[in-house]
Amino acid sequence: MIVGVIFTHIFLTTPVVFKLLDEATSSEFLRGIFPRYYLLILALSFPILLISFFNESSLYWWLAVNVSFHAFIGLIGIPFTNVARDRGWDKLFNFSHGLSVYCTIVITILSLIQFFFYISQFSSNV
Repeated sequence: MIVGVIFTHIFLTTPVVFKLLDEATSSEFLRGIFPRYYLLILALSFPILLISFFNESSLYWWLAVNVSFHAFIGLIGIPFTNVARDRGWDKLFNFSHGLSVYCTIVITILSLIQFFFYISQFSSNV
């Protein structure tokens, strides 16, 4: 589900926003959607974290903790990105936006690894 949320955001929402809305409106929309985006990813990561806690594999637990951690970092980084953008602090904006992109990439990769790891465990137990 997490990968679906990310792909929907990257490939459907964001391109349409930048194509159809002017800069001020797109900025306002993205400021409203990004906290919800990371909050949804964080909320989706908690059941996985709980399930992985009871899994015998430390790798599965490590993956779940890292997905939750990166979702949290993405969420708390949003105010810094917004302030940097508003005040014209280009270096801080580039860093915080880059951190957000990094978190999304890490979450996607780790979620895919989790998925295939779980599938391989499930199929070997059947």
